[in-house]
Amino acid sequence: MLDTRPVSDRRDDLRRQFGTVWKMASDSFGTLREVVVRSSQAGKLRVDLALLAREKQQLLARLGAEIVRLLDEDKLDVPENIKRIWERIQDVDARLAADTGRAHDNAFGAPRGYEAEAGGYEEEEDALDDSEVDEHAEMAQEKRR
Repeated sequence: MLDTRPVSDRRDDLRRQFGTVWKMASDSFGTLREVVVRSSQAGKLRVDLALLAREKQQLLARLGAEIVRLLDEDKLDVPENIKRIWERIQDVDARLAADTGRAHDNAFGAPRGYEAEAGGYEEEEDALDDSEVDEHAEMAQEKRR
């Protein structure tokens, strides 16, 4: 079927279709912008809530530390359930103090920094006597010169 309308009618029809498409796209961009704004506001709210929750935890920790300090100094009377928590804190502190030194030992129970080297024991048959010469030590000294 051949379109027998005049060229100006076809142009007007094309302009109307283009206008309709443009209006739909403009409305969609407006909706998209609103969604992006709402989403970013919700994200900011989540971040703000997380920061407030962290601040609350820090404040509770400071409050707890102050209460423990007052209990240690015997300046505060508290109910029995709080005293039990304080006693547990003292037990945990004692374990931390006792086990901290062990965490810095190597597998042999010696302080870190002492690692026995393979083949470096004096009981071995091929250990150097005071009269023997260490070839590797001599070569290292020669290179330094």
